[in-house]
Amino acid sequence: MKRVGQIWSPGPSNILVPTGIFSDSSIRSKSTFLEIKGRAEAIEDLYANLGVRLPPDSGLGGMIQNAKELWESWFLDNTSGQTYEMLFMAMHLDRIAEAILPLKGEQKQVQYLRDLLSGTLDFFEREPSHAKNVFWELEIWSRLRKKTKQVFLREPPDVVVDFGDSHIGIACKKIYSERHVQNVLSEAVNQIQKEYEFGIVAVNIDDLLPAKATLNLNSSKAVAERLNQYNQEFLQKHGRHFRKYLAKARLISAIISSCIISDVPNEKPRFNNAWQWTVWTISGLPKEHQIQLDRFYDIVMN
Repeated sequence: MKRVGQIWSPGPSNILVPTGIFSDSSIRSKSTFLEIKGRAEAIEDLYANLGVRLPPDSGLGGMIQNAKELWESWFLDNTSGQTYEMLFMAMHLDRIAEAILPLKGEQKQVQYLRDLLSGTLDFFEREPSHAKNVFWELEIWSRLRKKTKQVFLREPPDVVVDFGDSHIGIACKKIYSERHVQNVLSEAVNQIQKEYEFGIVAVNIDDLLPAKATLNLNSSKAVAERLNQYNQEFLQKHGRHFRKYLAKARLISAIISSCIISDVPNEKPRFNNAWQWTVWTISGLPKEHQIQLDRFYDIVMN
């Protein structure tokens, strides 16, 4: 299984961008298929042990069954039983498992598991989904959790980083349409100001990328650059809204995230879950806010 960490570098207009790519799935080895099957069963166990019914006809239930069937076909060398659709669904499940499995022992784990059954988790589909909204909260939390144990699922807003002497609230928002970005940012501010002086908005734009598509390019570097381009274009198009809310100092930074299955035929593994974060802040923040922001990104970037 290939894992490539993030490499961050400064960009223009107070933007920090990761110039590397994090790829977290391979679909070309039996060991990896076995690992994905194992993760599928671990998700089943998590639901069962907490007494939460996981319907086999739910989106998540279907992904789990697909992972088992894919492993069986691969193990039996039944090539007719393998399709790219099955492979990509298994990769989606692998991404989901990264965020779900760390829930074990969390205070509201049962509620999160139930919420993940409310709507589609198919990342190829382009439709609003409560399950996707909740998954984005868990994905932010689980990725930050790899960097620090002082990150918690807490509402409001969605995720909180606890520095002991201060806290940063993170409002996690999924964008399904570019028509209401201002409203989404306003909601993020309302979530944060209920309990926190300032915070960060984490915006996921996966559903603005082409539907039912992989990103086919000639190198992982090119994939990273293209995803960063998507993020930058979104920021530029809606920059006035971000500047408006960041200038009020309620939001001190924005994270724009995009994730897609990349297809790089001349690299191994050929297919990967590729994701990119572009971080935007503005100059002239109050000193206390800048200190907390620097502390946060020191953790994220290291």
